[in-house]
Amino acid sequence: MWNTDKVCVIAGNITPIDVITHVPILCEEADIPYVYVTSKEDLANAGATKRPTCCVLVLSKPTKGELAEEIQKKLKTEYDEVSTEIASLAASMF
Repeated sequence: MWNTDKVCVIAGNITPIDVITHVPILCEEADIPYVYVTSKEDLANAGATKRPTCCVLVLSKPTKGELAEEIQKKLKTEYDEVSTEIASLAASMF
């Protein structure tokens, strides 16, 4: 059973590949779903950073503190929509 509170996004064009080969194993051990994207530049742009990024862990809630309840509900709804879409795309690939 996958942990639905988080998803790991991994860039596929990392060199040397040894930099990220352990990440999927860690995700599987922690029951965190993961997905690959084409480039580290695209991943950085999606994360609003200028530096190329090899992987990102997307959380549905903050690790510290609390958000207002209405913000939590909105973010959880958006997260659920995205995670459902990712699961659907992943299922169609196999």
